[in-house]
Amino acid sequence: MLLTALALPVTAFGQEGFPLDGTWRGDWGPTPSDRTTVVLVMKWDGTNINGMINPGPDSAPFTAALLNPEDWTVHIEAEGRDDAGNTVTVVIDGQLDGIGSYNRTLEGTWRRGDVEGDFRIARE
Repeated sequence: MLLTALALPVTAFGQEGFPLDGTWRGDWGPTPSDRTTVVLVMKWDGTNINGMINPGPDSAPFTAALLNPEDWTVHIEAEGRDDAGNTVTVVIDGQLDGIGSYNRTLEGTWRRGDVEGDFRIARE
């Protein structure tokens, strides 16, 4: 009985929920010197991955988000606005790393309109 009581806190601590839940922060850009800071907020509702890029008045809500648990790849699409107020599509394709860690990372390719680059974000 004592062993069971000691194991419960360890088991509870290990439960972190859906791999993409939470706030993720990092950057993206077409070159190592041309980077833009980004924040993604993601939430699993039991069926869908909901979220947005850069929460606030200029946020870009997700229009599609998929996680493939076989290889931990992620595909996200979002609609935002450019500086002129025109709609711009963002497409993110990445690979989750450190899946067992709270501070896991996601990195891959990021396309905003006709500009493509790489990105790396980490869960906070």
